[in-house]
Amino acid sequence: MKVLKKIVKVLLSIVLVLAAVLGISLNMKTVLAAHKNKAVIEAANPVAEFTIPEGVKIVGVGEASHGSVEFQELKLDVFQILVEKYDYRAFALEADFSDCLAVNEYIQGGEGDARDIANHFYFDIYRTQQMADLVEWMREYNASVPEDKRLRFYGFDLQNPQDGVVFLKNYMESHDITGADTTNLDIWGDENSTVSLTAEIMDNMRRELAAIEGVLPEDDDFDTICAHKLVENIGTALDYWAIEDMGEMISFRDQAMAANVSWLLELEQNLGTGKIMLAAHNAHIGKCPQSVLYTCSMGGVLKEQYGDAYYSLGTDFFKGKSNIHATDTDERKDFFVTTADPMAYQAKYMEDHRYYMDFTSLDETDNAKVYNMVHEPMNTGSLGEGFCDAYYLMHSAYRLYEKPVNLYDGMIFYYEVAAIEPAE
Repeated sequence: MKVLKKIVKVLLSIVLVLAAVLGISLNMKTVLAAHKNKAVIEAANPVAEFTIPEGVKIVGVGEASHGSVEFQELKLDVFQILVEKYDYRAFALEADFSDCLAVNEYIQGGEGDARDIANHFYFDIYRTQQMADLVEWMREYNASVPEDKRLRFYGFDLQNPQDGVVFLKNYMESHDITGADTTNLDIWGDENSTVSLTAEIMDNMRRELAAIEGVLPEDDDFDTICAHKLVENIGTALDYWAIEDMGEMISFRDQAMAANVSWLLELEQNLGTGKIMLAAHNAHIGKCPQSVLYTCSMGGVLKEQYGDAYYSLGTDFFKGKSNIHATDTDERKDFFVTTADPMAYQAKYMEDHRYYMDFTSLDETDNAKVYNMVHEPMNTGSLGEGFCDAYYLMHSAYRLYEKPVNLYDGMIFYYEVAAIEPAE
């Protein structure tokens, strides 16, 4: 027994020593990144002076973390610039297409309250005051312009089509459409349902969707267009949830989201100016996957399809808090992290502790030092919607080591960020 205790003590000592060494190593990367770089500071631009190259039709604005206030606020900051300077009229969020129909109705003058509208999102990361501010600004803008100048709010995700089922049923009822059963789809429309989506139920859902598609009219009014799209999206969601491999599942989702963006762009070419801003995690906005486990990213698909008409704008921060789902307690909590990003550290010396840099306009001769930095691998932050204390010993769990130009066409950097406070 004494021998066993000694072995346990030795093993525990080894673990503690390794943890300490690893912790020092992680902190050392942060220390090495924390030095002033005059070349970067001179090449930096205020976010208010954000510009896009001529011919850009899709601007993807990323988030290094969903759970930080500054990135939530940035959606509105960039969208205002795109609306006022570049005549953009469409905003699309990494949220289910059906989830955003109520938001769009509200900004067109519908009833309700902006905070209540935001609190209805399926993803709690959007149940924030910052999202309510964006929604309210769009509503006020629409009230001040002619109908043909109005803004629209879309979602391009497909994971949670619960609201889509409700929309379809309400649409069919209001248009006196019969002949399509929704018994199985109603499972998805019931927020309190605990029924598992078995293969049999999913097959029945597909048959019900086909029947609904068969009775929908072919009118070109907005609600009818959305109804047809919802049938397609719910079917795609069924295919998504049927995938068992996580890597394949994530890649499928990004491909499907890219297809939804293309559909939205075509819709906007008919309704507006044919320009759209996307807001999503960096992992989706980026031009290449952030992990070898994935075969593609949404941004990569869009870049391949649209070339320079797609502009990928990533974000990062040097230090700060993010409100994330804690995987070990099944609750949301604030985590403090450092990214060891040497370019994000330079935001410390900017007037509002943030700045913008366009990689596509950097000159290899005039901005050699900065040009070389973004063309070499460096640490950047990438926090998902799951985190635990053990990740602090695995920096790859929340940091990337990649050439910034491989990921983005430009970036907005923050020195420090704060955690969001999502409504329950």
